[in-house]
Amino acid sequence: MTIEWLDDEIPGKFKNIEDFLALMDGVQLSLEEKQFVIQVRAEENLQRAKSRANEQPGGIDPSRAHIETERGRVDRYVVMEDTASSNQGGNPNSALAIEAGRNAYDVTLMNADGEVVNKYEVGAMEGLHILTDAAKLPRRSGGGARVKRHVKIRMKKRGGGGGRASRRD
Repeated sequence: MTIEWLDDEIPGKFKNIEDFLALMDGVQLSLEEKQFVIQVRAEENLQRAKSRANEQPGGIDPSRAHIETERGRVDRYVVMEDTASSNQGGNPNSALAIEAGRNAYDVTLMNADGEVVNKYEVGAMEGLHILTDAAKLPRRSGGGARVKRHVKIRMKKRGGGGGRASRRD
């Protein structure tokens, strides 16, 4: 939404009245305060989740996750990062799995020749909602991906080569 009659009156470095208002000192100070409060709550929630991680073996492991803040031109961000190898093989989406949870998925282990060695299912996990609760946002039900996943893991041949990398469907 723009207020067109005001857009003509604002200084040249701003595109519209919304940019002008958003970059005012009072608005930026308020954003920094909100960011700080959300960051503190998120770090508290994360520490609480880390202390409870040992109570549920096999659950989502937030032990290497950490909270960071970032600043855009106008907005402020509070983000959780986790690239722990124990969560989805170091996938940068591990923080998303910690926050929103994951659906169950099937895994097929194959040897280097492509023969099936083992099949099993990884269970669904409830998200910890660390950032959602810190920002006092409503929780979305049904976290995780909406499609059924199947992961095929193929072992590499010994001797420094061969074999195919893992494939996710």
